[in-house]
Amino acid sequence: MTFKLDTEIQLSPDSDKTYYISSAHRNDVTKDKSRWIISMGEEVECFIESQEEEWIESNLSWGIRSNGNGLECIGFSTQDDELKFAKFIDSSKNNKWHGYPADYIRRQQDRPGIPVLKIWREKNIILKHHIIKIRQGKACNL
Repeated sequence: MTFKLDTEIQLSPDSDKTYYISSAHRNDVTKDKSRWIISMGEEVECFIESQEEEWIESNLSWGIRSNGNGLECIGFSTQDDELKFAKFIDSSKNNKWHGYPADYIRRQQDRPGIPVLKIWREKNIILKHHIIKIRQGKACNL
């Protein structure tokens, strides 16, 4: 499937849920926003996985890309640090989602909650000590 920037994508004919790929997180021009380095298709796949795996907290869901040896870098922060979590938001709670690479170290609102972190721990995606470090905004080797 081909994706276009700044366009809503209907994820399923049976659902009213849509996903919006924002150009604000796809270029180097917007210096005050994190930016994706994965493809638009991988961004959409990451969102779909976050929904299917139910890594959801209210109107937020959290995505990752695991390669078996840890988490893959999915984007860069405004300071060019590697980011490994995706945050997806349904801002108006109307099933219209968008997302960005989340900077859990610099932004408290970009830290997944304990329930999602525990699911990742149970699936051996992260280690137990990572939960505390992530919640405190401390760097850890993911």
